[in-house]
Amino acid sequence: MKKSLALRLLILSSLIFVPSAFGFSFGDLGKALEKVEEIQKPPAKTEPKTEPKQEAAPQQDAAPQAEPNILDLGGALLGVDSKTTGRVKQGLQGLKNLQPLTFDEEREIGGMLAVEVFNKFGGPYHDTKLERYINLIGKNLAEVSDRPDIDYHFALLNTEYPNAFATPGGYVILSIGLVKMLRNEAQLAGVLGHEISHISRKHALGAIEENRKLQGIGSIATAASGKKLDLLDQLISFSSELIFEKGLDPKMEYEADRDGTEFAYRLGYHPAGLLESLKILGKSHSQKDSVFNKTHPSFENRYRNLAQRIGNYPSNTRNPSLEQRFKSVLQIR
Repeated sequence: MKKSLALRLLILSSLIFVPSAFGFSFGDLGKALEKVEEIQKPPAKTEPKTEPKQEAAPQQDAAPQAEPNILDLGGALLGVDSKTTGRVKQGLQGLKNLQPLTFDEEREIGGMLAVEVFNKFGGPYHDTKLERYINLIGKNLAEVSDRPDIDYHFALLNTEYPNAFATPGGYVILSIGLVKMLRNEAQLAGVLGHEISHISRKHALGAIEENRKLQGIGSIATAASGKKLDLLDQLISFSSELIFEKGLDPKMEYEADRDGTEFAYRLGYHPAGLLESLKILGKSHSQKDSVFNKTHPSFENRYRNLAQRIGNYPSNTRNPSLEQRFKSVLQIR
């Protein structure tokens, strides 16, 4: 397992130098793992040095002893022995270790998973104009989402199969094949909004959090320091299987469809964009080889579920779909 984690770190380091136009920042991924190689190196041999004897420091200069904490005082006052007090301290430390993941930890886990997306599904697709276009739409959608206070990163995947991924910490990746299947900007906004919803509602993060607690991993940084590398590797493997193989609860996917539609509408797009994209994907033969088939409810069920919600939006809305602008960026005639 340690070898597989080391392989992920190697992939991560190779992607740090992706051009800035790619719009996907890897510079802050895996900060908690920086000390791994350092710890694994054998310590350098040094010759013992004879230190000159120094006179003992005066008694008043000695370091002050730590003051007893409230548990020590309470134990003494209530007649509780030190052994019992020690067990209480350990329990409190255990609770501290199982506090919710910090955003930095969320971003580190999501970043490692984003690297796996590129590793598993064809690597990055480079098109400066298209990348800038998708980042512009995505970041504006994130601003009207239910979690606008984090940075989001949007990137393209070099595969013709329709795929889309969202990993914790703000990473959204669409395949170029999926983008080419769409017909207007409102459809693209709906798809991006769906992925943003998974991040804003912490859908995957919730399952990862439960798995972390079951494994007894406290701080991700502590696990990466070399003491619990095997457990950290298991956590990443679980997260990878969740996103790439098993998928989220279908209720979460339906929820993300509703949110994606709402986010696009808030930004000014026609609310039917995501609904139309589900219909397109459902009719496509290439979707048979897509991860969507393993990780999402059927497009037919998603279309039927979302169609019932579209009636909540004005039927005579003048919100645009922006077909021509979409085609001009993708150079579709």
